[in-house]
Amino acid sequence: MELNPNHPVTQQTHDHWHKFVAIMLYKYGNMTITMADVLAMPDDIAVTVQELEDGIHLCLVSMAEGERLAREQGGRPS
Repeated sequence: MELNPNHPVTQQTHDHWHKFVAIMLYKYGNMTITMADVLAMPDDIAVTVQELEDGIHLCLVSMAEGERLAREQGGRPS
C-alpha cells in the first residue's frame, strides 16, 4: 500500500522495487530470507523513500511515522 501515491518520488519508484533490491544485493551480497525473518517483522512497519542530494534513502519506520510523513509530504488526506 502506498501512503502518498501522488508524490513524485513515489511515482518514479513505483515499479522499480526490484532494482532497489538488486542494488542492495550488489552492495551487500547475497542473502537468504527465511519464514522466521518474515514472522519477526513488526506488523506496523513502513518503508520510506526519499530522494535527497546525496542519493535515494530507504528507511524502515513505524506505520504511524510513515503516515505522518505521507501527510507532511502531500500524501493521502489524513
